[in-house]
Formats: sequence, structure tokens, C-alpha cells
Amino acid sequence: MLQDFISLIFPQNCLNCQQSLISEEKYLCTACKLDLPLTNDYKNQSNELYSKFAFEPKVKTASSFLYFHKGGITQKLLHQLKYNRKKDVGVLLGSLFAPQLSHLEFDFIMPVPLHKSKLRKRTYNQSEKIAEGLSKQLDVEVRGSLVQRIVATKSQTRKSKAQRWNNMENVYSEVKEEVSDSSVLVIDDVITTGATTGMLCQRLVEAGVADIHVACIARGK
Repeated sequence: MLQDFISLIFPQNCLNCQQSLISEEKYLCTACKLDLPLTNDYKNQSNELYSKFAFEPKVKTASSFLYFHKGGITQKLLHQLKYNRKKDVGVLLGSLFAPQLSHLEFDFIMPVPLHKSKLRKRTYNQSEKIAEGLSKQLDVEVRGSLVQRIVATKSQTRKSKAQRWNNMENVYSEVKEEVSDSSVLVIDDVITTGATTGMLCQRLVEAGVADIHVACIARGK
């Protein structure tokens, strides 16, 4: 009753269609949740995202949750998560993504780290919020401080694939804790060329992990 009263005074709207939400709904109405543009990558191991990491034999699977279209629902959700301080959107997306990853076996979840300058500006790591949602559903721990991002790179949206990979060299510290023979799920919000996540995987391989699973909410081109 209290929640219904609060909703009456401060109505919440769907982040996609702007319709009023009922008390059981959060951030997305039921219709928009059912209309999410699912990739179903988890059903096809040789999907488009996996091809970006096929060079590394320890990357066993790669799955994205949603297709990304300019102006579409995925972009709206990620914009709210990254720029409007809607941290719980990340938790929601992780929770919704979790069933597609439940068949995998891994020892911990590792969110792609942010550089401290960007972390200060945003106050949280959006990938950690997604990892939090996954962790709650899958009952697997999140280890978010294993690796630090020690170089702050500029936007890569206008760089070629080769330039992006070159730009990511040496941006991560070495792995700080023992991870040898472990299996890890690396989670990011968006993967385009795979350079950011790929270099992180390289650090994990150097530290002796047994295998890696890569996941993201959306994949771009």
C-alpha cells in the first residue's frame, strides 16, 4: 500500500514507452520487457560476438543479451544506466540476462573495470551493476577489483578496429589475486570490436585462468 501511495504521488514511467508503471513493474512495463530485442546468442556458440574472441582458445563462449539499434530500447536503457545514474537499470538487465547464462560453469564474475577518473565522474561502474544482477540470480560472487584500468583512453567511436586494439595495449594492470585454474565470466555493457574486453581477457590468460566466458548486454558493430 505504501508503494502504491508513493507511485501515486511520484508516478514512475517506462523508460522506453513512457507509459505509467504499475506497482510490480520497475523501469520497464511488461509489454516493453516482452519486446526486448533478444539476440539469443546463447543458443549458438559460433555467434557474431564469439567471432571477435575466436583468436583466444581460453575464451569458450561469448554471448550478448540484446541487439543495439540507434534510438531503440537498448540504447535508452544503457543511456539511463551510464549517464542518468539509474544504477538499478544495470541490476535489472543483469537479472534478465542471467537465465541465458545459467548453463555455464564459472567460479566468479568479473566486470570490465573503469579508469578511476571516469569512476569519479560517474560514481559507479555500470558493468559492476550488471554483474550484481547476474550474481543475485546465479549465486556466483563478483570480483571487481582483480584488475585496474591504469590508462584512461579517449572515445574510440571514430577509430578503426585496428586502431582500437592498438589503443587498448597496456591499459590494464596485472591480475592482483590468485586466479589460476579458475573459470571466469567477464561482463561488459557494450562490446563493439572487442578490444577493451579482449585486452582484459589477455591479462586473465597471463594470470593462468582455465577458461573465460564473455558476456555483454549489447553488441555493436
